[in-house]
Amino acid sequence: MMQALCALMILFGLATLVAAALGLRALLQRRWGRGTTLGLLAVAGGVAYGALPVVLASAAASGSADAAQKAQLFAETLTTLLNCAAAGLLALPLGGIITLASLVGGLRSRARRSAGL
Repeated sequence: MMQALCALMILFGLATLVAAALGLRALLQRRWGRGTTLGLLAVAGGVAYGALPVVLASAAASGSADAAQKAQLFAETLTTLLNCAAAGLLALPLGGIITLASLVGGLRSRARRSAGL
């Protein structure tokens, strides 16, 4: 069960990282709207990958009766899932930078157009 969940998290983490890479590509091509959208998608995926391992680890540990055993199971499960979520967590700061740069670029481009430059 844990291996399948870990594989799924790795797959979706890589998909989130691909969204960040596509956002970076859109940023370099000066497609501000697309860069903003893909950057926000990467940020949302990164936040989900930060919260999902904690939720899954607490769900796995909730079945244990002993408090010490529950804490140990929580720590082991959390460590395993965070290792699997590394790609998705990497997309969080990258997506934030892409979103911010796309928004600034889009606003500067709009200001130039309105000024007639």
